[in-house]
Order: sequence, then structure tokens, then C-alpha cells
Amino acid sequence: MFKPIYLLLLAFTLLAVPLFAQFTYQNLYVDFQGAKEHRNLRIIPIRAKSGFLDTAMNSNLNRFNNTITLQDAMNNDKIDIRDRDGVNTLQFTNKGNQPVYLMSGEIVKGGRQDRIIARDFILEPNADNVKVPVYCVEEGRWGNKSKYEYYHEGSMHLRKKVDIDKSQGAVWKEIEDENKNDGVSSGTKAYTAHSNNQQYVQRENDYLQQFAISTFGDISNVVGLVAITGDMVMGCDIFASPDLFQREYNTIIYSYIDEAVSFGINITITDQQVRTYMDNLLSNEATQRRFIQRYGKVFEEEGRVIHITTYDNR
Repeated sequence: MFKPIYLLLLAFTLLAVPLFAQFTYQNLYVDFQGAKEHRNLRIIPIRAKSGFLDTAMNSNLNRFNNTITLQDAMNNDKIDIRDRDGVNTLQFTNKGNQPVYLMSGEIVKGGRQDRIIARDFILEPNADNVKVPVYCVEEGRWGNKSKYEYYHEGSMHLRKKVDIDKSQGAVWKEIEDENKNDGVSSGTKAYTAHSNNQQYVQRENDYLQQFAISTFGDISNVVGLVAITGDMVMGCDIFASPDLFQREYNTIIYSYIDEAVSFGINITITDQQVRTYMDNLLSNEATQRRFIQRYGKVFEEEGRVIHITTYDNR
């Protein structure tokens, strides 16, 4: 009598396992042998096992594998961004026929003041006047300017303030500290003024040349990265598929590089210390949830984990 219901529940349970526990050692591994290092930055790829890749190809991910980046959307005039009355909201319109993936930490400059996206968000095709939460990254200006332009992802320090502190005051304080640390002068206290500091940009470009995505060899199964400087893991990003990772690579790499330029020191951490950090994240779902709750954030939609970000756990 109860057998059909039991079988249905069993089937649901089996389907749920790869959907909710996909970001674990059962499906992923940290490729220490494939690590790349330059000056004060080491990046280790996170690769997917075959089962994870099979799951990533199912229909539940089609919408996410069809997304375009915020940078591509803005550069190709497929998105319109308008100011609202408040500091912490922008209004987005998707003028294209593909979803646009906005990641927390991405910065747009222009409008009344420069802003940073406050959480991961999928902007559906042809979505009109969608309110998107943001933080201001230019405290000293509130006035008209040219239309919004794409900047890039903020440093790991700044992203951490957005994802964990979730405070406008903490964001402004972090920008003040980073600008001072980096010798960046800005009359409007703008984080994007880094792009006007020639010495900073030269150091940034030096790292960018060394960390092209091709430096990791075969990227067909790479879904994330672990970033290291000094004696600590600065954090990691993991995505639901290699396709999504590859599209977002040029966004997240700035976050690690700017962290290394601003705060990086000679690398002394051991592989075992890195493994201990990653064990907290990838050993099992229960420890992962606790770790992310304290040191990161997770973006989930339609019953799937799409993107995990973690930060240093000090």
C-alpha cells in the first residue's frame, strides 16, 4: 500500500543529494599540483569529478549555463541601470534575451555615485525595472554623471564587508582604509579611483598577465579557485559548472589580484594548512553550512547551489 510513496520519497532523496551536497569532496578535489604562483599570490584550481560534471549538464542548470556576465551585458548595451532615490538600491532593466548574472562584489561606476552589488542575482531576460540591492563605494558624491560603466570586482577585503558585515558604514570604512593603504587619492572617496593610480595599475596588470585562465591548463573540469597570500587562505569561489566558472573568471580574478596588490605578503603557508581550511568547506554538507555561515555566503536558486564564496577564517 505504501510502496509507491516510499519509492517516490527514495527517488526524491537520491535526486536531492547531488543538488544540495554537490560542493563536497565527493564531487570535487583541490588540485595542489596545478597551483600557480606569482609574487604574493598563489591560486589553486578546484576541479570537478565526473559525477559532478554529469549533474552540471542536466536541465536544472540550463538557465544558469545560458547566463551572460554583467560586464558583457553592460559593454554590449544589453542592460540599463538607473538610480533610485536611496543609496542602497539601483534599478536594472535587461534589454537582452539572455539572463544576466550579477555577483556580489561587482562594481559599477557612474550615475549619482559608484556602487557595488550587494548579493548574487539573476536578472531574467527582458526583466524591467528590477530593484537590485547595492552599497555605495563613493561616499563623497551624490550627483549626476555619465551613465554607469563596468569597473570590476572589489578586493576580497571589500567583498567580505559586503557579504558578511552587510553594512554601508563598514564598506565606507574599508574603502577609506584601502585607499590610504594603496596611496590612492580621491576627492569623493571613491574605491574606483584605484584605476587612476598608475603604480597600482601597473602592479595589477603584472598579476593579470601571469594569471590568465590558460595558465591552469585543461580547464574543462575547473569549477573554482582557492587564493592564498602570506600564511593564510584569503578565500575561494566555487561555481555550479565549468561553463559558469569560465565566464566569471575574468571577474573574480580581480578580487584575488587586488587583494594581493593591496595586502599580499610573501607566501609561507603549507599545503596542509590549506587542506585544513578546505576540509572545513568540502568535507560534508553540515560542516560546510556552518563554515559558510561564519566566513562566506552561498547563492542558491531552484534547489541548487550556484556559487559559494568563502573568506579568511581569522
